[in-house]
Amino acid sequence: MKSSENSAENKIDYEKQKYVEKRKAQIDKWNDEIEDLNAKIAMADADAEAKLEHKAHVATLRQKRDEARAKLTEIEEADNDRWEDLKDGMENIWTNIKDGFEKVKAKF
Repeated sequence: MKSSENSAENKIDYEKQKYVEKRKAQIDKWNDEIEDLNAKIAMADADAEAKLEHKAHVATLRQKRDEARAKLTEIEEADNDRWEDLKDGMENIWTNIKDGFEKVKAKF
């Protein structure tokens, strides 16, 4: 019985670690995309008001990215029976960030 419990725990650990690694890689990618957006905004042929608006959107993206990073840390530290519940919250944050990136990138 212990062997099957350990096997199940190992599988959960592996799945959680894979999920965390995948999300960390995406956060790294978003860091690069945020910097690219800042450069595009700075060089864009837009009035000052439009640039300020877009910079505010980028600031919001940074805030959401930081929320995702914090949630990811929470998932990493969670017990195996709890991380799946936390994953749902992460997916909501993820969708919001992705949508935000798409909106800003569409303008630049």
